[in-house]
Amino acid sequence: MSCGGGSQNFRLLDGFVGWDQASCEGLVGLGFDNAGGVKLAQEQPKLSPLDCANGDTYLSAEALLAYLLPPRLARGCGSCDWFLVFQKQLLRRDCCAPAWYSAWSTRCDQHLLKDAVAVAAKGHRVAVADARARRIRIWEGDGERLVGSINLDSLSADSDCEPDDFENRINRIAALAFTPWGQLLVADAGSNSIWSFAAGGVVHKRLKIALPTSQPIRNLAVSDDGQMWVVTGHDDQSLELWRGSREDSTFQKASLAELQATFKPTGLMAANEKGFCLEQCGPEGVAVSLCFAWNGEPAKEPIKSPEPPKLLLLGQLITRAIDSGMPRCRWHRVRLDADVPSGTTLEIAVATSEPNSAGEEQAPQGEGAKAEGWESFNAGVPHPTDWQVAPAGTLDFLINQPPGRLLYVRLRLTGNGKISPVVRRVRLDFPRITSLELLPPVYRDNPEAEDFTERFLALFDASIGELDHAIERAPALLDPNGVPAEVLPWLGSFLDLIFDPGWSAEMRRKVLSALPKLYPQRGTVTGLSETIKLIFGVTPAIQELAMERNFGSVANNHGAPQRNQAQLGVVRLFGKSRARFRLSTSALGQAPLRSYGNPDHDPLLAQAFRLRVLIPPLEVNTPAARQSLEQLITSQKPAHTVASIRFGGEGFILGDRSAIGVDTIFGPPPPAVLGKAGNVRLSRMSLLRPGRRGALGGIRLGETSVVGVQTVAA
Repeated sequence: MSCGGGSQNFRLLDGFVGWDQASCEGLVGLGFDNAGGVKLAQEQPKLSPLDCANGDTYLSAEALLAYLLPPRLARGCGSCDWFLVFQKQLLRRDCCAPAWYSAWSTRCDQHLLKDAVAVAAKGHRVAVADARARRIRIWEGDGERLVGSINLDSLSADSDCEPDDFENRINRIAALAFTPWGQLLVADAGSNSIWSFAAGGVVHKRLKIALPTSQPIRNLAVSDDGQMWVVTGHDDQSLELWRGSREDSTFQKASLAELQATFKPTGLMAANEKGFCLEQCGPEGVAVSLCFAWNGEPAKEPIKSPEPPKLLLLGQLITRAIDSGMPRCRWHRVRLDADVPSGTTLEIAVATSEPNSAGEEQAPQGEGAKAEGWESFNAGVPHPTDWQVAPAGTLDFLINQPPGRLLYVRLRLTGNGKISPVVRRVRLDFPRITSLELLPPVYRDNPEAEDFTERFLALFDASIGELDHAIERAPALLDPNGVPAEVLPWLGSFLDLIFDPGWSAEMRRKVLSALPKLYPQRGTVTGLSETIKLIFGVTPAIQELAMERNFGSVANNHGAPQRNQAQLGVVRLFGKSRARFRLSTSALGQAPLRSYGNPDHDPLLAQAFRLRVLIPPLEVNTPAARQSLEQLITSQKPAHTVASIRFGGEGFILGDRSAIGVDTIFGPPPPAVLGKAGNVRLSRMSLLRPGRRGALGGIRLGETSVVGVQTVAA
């Protein structure tokens, strides 16, 4: 559909392709955040080469609070159970008591705490660190029974610390955390070390960890897979997140995205030195925020999250020479994928050049005058007057530079110290190809007219190109396996599909993918069976009762016997006198009275529009699951039919017909052994040999006969 002639080449500069994070050359005041893009770095006294290479390594305290609790706060066993330590108190809050109360009653208060600084909880076990008493105590039963006490001043006598350790004791407790296997980890902010204790408080060992930072530990957490997560920093403006395991002593830098993928939200909305705020479900099902001081009393002042780290005001990125591989290449277009919040600016400039005879970048001819405010920034290889600066706020513009094999790109970002522009991707199109290629050559006679025409048509080519891209992406927008989970209900609305609230995102994707196949089969036995199998994971047996009427039939034209072949003494023909009462033909009391329908149609309507659905045992066999299954069958069967449902897993029912479950196994009777002292008695259930009429009919039992879903006992 695009009017541009030929195929266009392009180069992408982003966190996966072109951002050169291995060197700080040309990068001043900016930080990389991988796929997040390039933005202004945080204000630090001095950025080391490691910080420059890794980009924005410092996190905000507010972002960490959403997934890591402060050391003085811990989640309990229940969904709304909390523990809080304040000086000499261990406070608790649960669903039944919205206010904080002491974990011990007034009669049984153990008066053990002097200055509690950290708490951890797992299951019904609670550990509290007392800085003044130099002890860590462990309770069972949510604080009712003391099971362990750790003396921090005597660790060296029981530990396996090496002689060259900094100190063989814990100096300043930063945080506590329980491991999935029940051990207690203690973070020491004085020596940046982590100690491990057994369930009863016996010292296990001092872990050999290597944190690549000199900042003290502020927080500690352990994920379900056993990995340790450590937060370091001198204050809220210099927080760093690290991740490591007990087997690997070297901790690696972790991102906020990795933290979010590992931990569930804590329910903590805000926290500062005055108190904290928790989110809970209100009486009308709406989330409400409750704020408390650190002593458990309701907060008297608003609790605000810590201020985010300050950002630099200016930042610049100059790329190295981007080689097109084409001598005198006519670079065409620049497009940016970026966010420019209010109060910030983003300036992009480009310049072209040709390499020297050796194929290297040419040295600048002179610095010239630098832009105001950017005197301390590198001007780059091209001369300052050679840069083409795009208009302010432009994220898409045409390159108006002399032909050249090399292209330089310069980004200049400005902020207000709190927010920053974010550049995720820069796309460079080359060579210049427009719809002028499709016009007659007469439009190229005048070079100036040719240049104007190319630029003029490029405006329309850009819009058409966006339409082409939208058309190319249209199938992906309707792909249930490629869109976010939030879009699935929107896709279902196109197909007149309402999702069950209990379905997971994976189940919704499976149903949407199977609909093109299921819709043509809707109302059939196959369609109903496949739908039940898709959603509930079981294969039902569906019996159409009208097909099982015991009517006599003769052979067809080809001589093949019918299913209900008539046999004398076995199959009875349908009697009209038994379908409804008829004068002079029906016996009194043996036929029903019916005032509707045509009596001549009674043989055809017997058991018509009736079906029986036999369901094997469900994986989740709850009343809610059974109700959902019944609703599904009601919605998928033909409206004029009546369905009866039987659930397996509870034996089988003997009636007019035997409905045998999937898990039913017929085994042979035990062998009859005669001659032992009165242990065997012959009865009606004893089987010695076939009768005079020959072999027995029906099911022939071997050593083990497994009866399938469709098995009918004759």
